[in-house]
Amino acid sequence: MTAPGIVILLFGLLVLGGGIIGYTNTASVASLMGGIASGFGLLASGLGVLRRKELGFVFAPFITVLLMAFFAYRLAVSGDFIPSGLMGILGLVALVLYCALPAKEN
Repeated sequence: MTAPGIVILLFGLLVLGGGIIGYTNTASVASLMGGIASGFGLLASGLGVLRRKELGFVFAPFITVLLMAFFAYRLAVSGDFIPSGLMGILGLVALVLYCALPAKEN
């Protein structure tokens, strides 16, 4: 399960970095806490997918769908594509790659 796990790990790093950048740009503590919680959740579930743990397979798409819904809502409310629309699209890409990439057995 290397390819889907790596996709979730990369998306987790992106979300974590986005929360930190949001905090440094706007001093938004909510952005920092949300980015840290979601990023570490995705990193943990990505490691779970790599180690073939059942909870990793459940939480990776669950957290990704929650983030996509949140960013779609923020895009609808604010109308600003960056960062809401971009993160929503990146979440969709991560979810599609997670589901579509072939899982290699070691």
